[in-house]
Amino acid sequence: MSKDKLVADIELERQRLEESLAELSEDQMLVPGVLDDWTVKDLLAHITVWEQRMISWVAQTVRDEVPEMLPPGMTWDDLDEWNEQTYQKHRLRPLEEVMADFQLSYPQALQAVHEVSEPDLIDPHRFAWRAGRPLWVMVAANTSWHYKEHDESILNWLEGLDGA
Repeated sequence: MSKDKLVADIELERQRLEESLAELSEDQMLVPGVLDDWTVKDLLAHITVWEQRMISWVAQTVRDEVPEMLPPGMTWDDLDEWNEQTYQKHRLRPLEEVMADFQLSYPQALQAVHEVSEPDLIDPHRFAWRAGRPLWVMVAANTSWHYKEHDESILNWLEGLDGA
């Protein structure tokens, strides 16, 4: 993985997600069932929260700090619970607010990636706390891979609506 490839992947998957979103009406964005009871709006809030977490973690990492990636008392096995807490926190927010945050967060995420040196992103041994996992994996997990995952959720949900 190179920095250019990482950025290209982020941009491509975000473009695909944006194209799927462009096909939806505001009413469709508020229909539950995209992912369990979540709406498209809820997915966008979820994506935004994870982008913002990644931005913070990257900033701390490049300052040679070890980010506190999980809330106290949680492990990665509690990820579903953490996502549920995030959902509950944001589910009543108006679509316009969620969309505005979603649109603002993406350029911030890209900027965070652009500000990290390629060796810091790519070298699996650069940050000891990453335990041999390069920083780009954390970035991709919270951007391109995440966009793709939830774009597929939206497309599958739409396909189910069409077949109903």
